[in-house]
Amino acid sequence: MAESKWKNFVRSKKGALLLGLLTMLCWGSLFPMVKLGYRAFDVDTSSPGSILLFAGLRFFICGLLLVLFVWRRDRRLSLSDRQTLLPVFMIALTAYILHYTCTYLGLANLESSKTAIIKQIGTLFIVCFAFLFRREDRFTLAKLAGGILGFASILVINLEGLRLRFTVWDLLVVCASFASVASTIFSKNAYDRCDPLYVTALSQLIGGAILLLIGMLLGGRMGKAGPVPFWILAYICLASCVGYGLWNLLLKYHDMSRMSTIKFAETLFSAVFSWTILGENIFRWQYLFSFALVAAGLIISTHSKP
Repeated sequence: MAESKWKNFVRSKKGALLLGLLTMLCWGSLFPMVKLGYRAFDVDTSSPGSILLFAGLRFFICGLLLVLFVWRRDRRLSLSDRQTLLPVFMIALTAYILHYTCTYLGLANLESSKTAIIKQIGTLFIVCFAFLFRREDRFTLAKLAGGILGFASILVINLEGLRLRFTVWDLLVVCASFASVASTIFSKNAYDRCDPLYVTALSQLIGGAILLLIGMLLGGRMGKAGPVPFWILAYICLASCVGYGLWNLLLKYHDMSRMSTIKFAETLFSAVFSWTILGENIFRWQYLFSFALVAAGLIISTHSKP
């Protein structure tokens, strides 16, 4: 009975919104927490190998925890099914290896609040053009309006002295955003026939292991360990497991475009956490105007008729 109520809640619009916002809270908090992790572990942010080593450690631990959870739940774990194997590797490649290589390199050189906003450009693409990839996803003018407002927020956040200023780090975050788009499409197709948590667990484990290997091959190093670094890493892993677990479950039952509109809230949570944790100045006119555009896009798109 309890399991049936949970499934009904997950499939409902109210459940999708509430659980989606909880996911965005988890993900939004991770932008400043990762930067805090760089400091706690003495990660050399000028060394790509060290950055990838830190990213790989995060996802290898997350994947291991989720694999153990799935095995305990189902008493089985097998990659023998070819229909499961290919999606797992494609999701590992796009969602974790490409996505977080670009994200972590960009985040090391940008403010966490700005990084979170730029990453929404891929979300806008899904909101407006999901109908190209999924038959059940319908195009609406409200979704287009939400997408346009969201895209405007990306332009505004990069206005300095009334000039657009994009750096290579901005472009890396944009690349991360489109890697996330690809992973969303692969994931949505995979969840038609596979358990979302099963796929998430294996793809995080594989993606994390490959990032760890690349980081070590590039000479990556992490410094001190202790109670503070441990608890920071523990939070990062917990928020990642909860966030990805919930998001991929929601993605199984809801349209990509409708769910993607909720991702705009990630920027708002990231801004609040960046301000409270890192003391970043989020009260600049570009940021405030950009937040307003993101919020407006979220409201318009979320309240559109299917």
